[in-house]
Amino acid sequence: MYAFFCLILSFFLLSAAPPVRAKYDPTTVPNNKFGIHIVDVNDISDAASLVNSSGGDWGYVTVVIQEDNRDFDKWQGVFNQMRRLHLIPIVRLATHVVGTSWVIPSKESADDWARFLNSLNWPTENRYVVLFNEPNHANEWGGTLNPEGFADTVKLFTDALHKTSEDFFVMPGALDVSAASDGQAEDAVSYWKAMVAHTKDVFSDIDGWSTHSYPNPGFSGSPYATGRGTLYSYLWEKSVLKSLDVTKNLPVFITETGWIHRSGVSDNPSLLSADQVGEDLKIAAQTAWQDPSIVAVTPFVLNYQGYPFDHFSWRRLGSNDFYPQYGAYQSIAKIHGTPRQREHFTLAPAIIPHSLVAGSTYTMYATLTNSGQSILSEQDNYSLRLETNGKFTMVYDPLPVLEPGQSGSVAIHLETPSTASSYTYSLDLLHGDRSTVIDSGVVQVVPPPSVTVSVALGWRTANDAADATVLVYDDKKLLHKVNGVHLVGGKATVSGLHNIVPGKSYRIVVLVPYYLPRQRITKLSAANTLVDLPRMYPLDFNRDGKFDAADILAGAQMKPNFIASLFVGP
Repeated sequence: MYAFFCLILSFFLLSAAPPVRAKYDPTTVPNNKFGIHIVDVNDISDAASLVNSSGGDWGYVTVVIQEDNRDFDKWQGVFNQMRRLHLIPIVRLATHVVGTSWVIPSKESADDWARFLNSLNWPTENRYVVLFNEPNHANEWGGTLNPEGFADTVKLFTDALHKTSEDFFVMPGALDVSAASDGQAEDAVSYWKAMVAHTKDVFSDIDGWSTHSYPNPGFSGSPYATGRGTLYSYLWEKSVLKSLDVTKNLPVFITETGWIHRSGVSDNPSLLSADQVGEDLKIAAQTAWQDPSIVAVTPFVLNYQGYPFDHFSWRRLGSNDFYPQYGAYQSIAKIHGTPRQREHFTLAPAIIPHSLVAGSTYTMYATLTNSGQSILSEQDNYSLRLETNGKFTMVYDPLPVLEPGQSGSVAIHLETPSTASSYTYSLDLLHGDRSTVIDSGVVQVVPPPSVTVSVALGWRTANDAADATVLVYDDKKLLHKVNGVHLVGGKATVSGLHNIVPGKSYRIVVLVPYYLPRQRITKLSAANTLVDLPRMYPLDFNRDGKFDAADILAGAQMKPNFIASLFVGP
């Protein structure tokens, strides 16, 4: 019996566990694989015009963050701009240069990187991170060739990032697969073998494969060439991994590729023309890059204005214009990517009260806060929908445009059913095929309530009046004006009060000819509310709602007996 009880308890605990935040396979959603590599974040707008062209949306941008440039405001601003422009960042980590070499990342820096990257609100659920760059070149790894040390770094950083958030999609830095072992570089196969020999499961926890599939030799090879050192290097790399018993199906990210052209600080006529580079890019898009395992292709580099990468630059030197390859890449047909974004919205206070009146119309307001990753905008197909088990009618004002961290006012215009009853409701924020509940509950729809006013007319005994007026205000908005109300003994009941919210405070005003108006602010109940008003003084002889010199002149023209009857009655 005890074992059975434990089994049942375990079931409920597991079923009640919150959902795990985890990365998704980017090949399972519509994906615009075209991207670009940038070295200057000021080029983001030009990058968007390039990769989100010809039907494309949500293309990729590879960007480098150095450890001495981890400024939250800067990079959150960069990510916010990418979000607005529908760009997916691939962040390559870097240390800093001492002498002619990049410093080896310290063990302690793994947690520092994880904390910093986790502090940023990324544009998409998947947070693509590449761990450093071409470590099979000594100058990229502290002047040494140390595959064992790189294996330790991959394991350490992957663990640190995954422990911080399962949204991190981690890839080891790509190798230069065309490099030969010469003391300053190490052959890629030798390097990977040494990594696996040192740490057998070094690639077990990574999420994707970063590759620099350049068209060699000399970054000038044929787009049709295959094998190692070509656009198809990623396939050769996968075969090497398989030979090393790495069986995990890793999505491919070509974070560097592309051809050099003859234009630069010093022109080199022996190199390809920019026009030919453009043609080769279009061929690559139709051949090598068609592989469905490729998630992103980010050629190197959008803008580099000097040595040593001037011949790679897509932007003309000293100009805002681009070489023909930019236009050629723009013309490649792309698709509308739909990467997943975490959506989280809160509405405060609840926009629909607990109780409303049957057959009434309301305009209700609340503040909506966006604490997710997406930008709320009707242009991006966000809308509101009210789901109820009754005949409610809802129209809403245009939604505010809200970036993450922003709040704005939401207004809905609601008409309640004519039948009093208890109704369930759910107010949903729709975005494509996703729905986020921002308010839900039960609303009690009640018959129109009434209000009984009680007031003393001067010091009269009868306190009767046949032509009183009762006004009901919601702040400064007049909801009801009831004329010809009969006060009997100073009391009268006004029924059929539509459009009020039971439990909310309203201003009740009573007007009686020749008496100064009286009012009271009070909460109205769902049934009848008794409202005691202050004594009314008969001093409004000109009936303009106030007492001044004009009333004295008007009173001087009235019969004394009439004035006396207003004070004490006949």
